[in-house]
Amino acid sequence: MKKVLLLPGWMEHLEIFNNRDDIFDIQTNKLSSSYAETDYIIGFSLGVLAILQNIDIIKSNIILINPPLPKRNILTWFLKWLKFILSEGLSSKRQKFITSPIKFFLEIINCIKLLNMDTSKIFNRLPKDKITVICGKNDNYFCDDVAVEFLRSNNINLIEIDGGHNWCEEIENQLISIMDNKYNICK
Repeated sequence: MKKVLLLPGWMEHLEIFNNRDDIFDIQTNKLSSSYAETDYIIGFSLGVLAILQNIDIIKSNIILINPPLPKRNILTWFLKWLKFILSEGLSSKRQKFITSPIKFFLEIINCIKLLNMDTSKIFNRLPKDKITVICGKNDNYFCDDVAVEFLRSNNINLIEIDGGHNWCEEIENQLISIMDNKYNICK
């Protein structure tokens, strides 16, 4: 089994910049108990909420990337999503999105359920030494100033990087740096 599980949110697939598939095992928004004891579980965007939804089975170190926090109403998230599409867009060469209309509809329902989850109670239970958050300084959509303040108020280790919400090489370099420094699993 791979040492790192990456839950990339709404994307079906995420191509890694440094081609590190020897380390990253990429899954969609589902977390099974077989992955609960990997070295790291990494959530990106909505993948963060899938992790938090299953927090009771996780024994790994957790890295959250650009988490859509805290809980807000669905209309607010929808408007932020529209602004995101107009600014950063969905057409990254490294992200493959859902193409099946049925699966797309089911993912919208799952997305609404995840975004309605009250994460404040979950963050109170998290072991602070096992969680790190990476956020783009220019993510004004999902991991915005409200999210950063929420994370800081919960004493979560927060690393700000250059970039917006989309997956980028800076995120990947930060991930590898964190994992190298802690466990030397990326060498």
